Amino acid sequence: MEFLGSAIMDMRYHTVDPTNLDPRAFEKDELAKLGMPKEIPMRHRSTQFGHVFSSEGYAAGYYGYLWAEVLTADAAEAFREAPGGLYDKKLAASMVSNLFTVRNATDPGDAYRAFRGRDATPDALLRDRGFPVPTAGGGAQ
Repeated sequence: MEFLGSAIMDMRYHTVDPTNLDPRAFEKDELAKLGMPKEIPMRHRSTQFGHVFSSEGYAAGYYGYLWAEVLTADAAEAFREAPGGLYDKKLAASMVSNLFTVRNATDPGDAYRAFRGRDATPDALLRDRGFPVPTAGGGAQ
């Protein structure tokens, strides 16, 4: 929750006109709109959050760390499902050829689909963190 609070605030700051913006009041109002529990503070307060305004490279991008965790969990699940498990040579070769060696020459989404055969979803990360995730049939795993 603390991470998501900071990531969402990062996005919200980049969707408003900053003229005459009071960061403390804006943060308080936006967190209230989200229903953020008062008992769980944000990981970074707005006035000390370097990602929010440090450069264009980070502008509204803090969520990227969470997306990296989604990709990692989804890829790890692919290995757990593979015949050779975490050491499956065929899947490892696919990861190297489709993700690592292409670098920025291929759209990252296309590269991941080439490796996994589908888009990444948050489901594997949710499962990894112990949340029930509905299956295609509607039941929770």
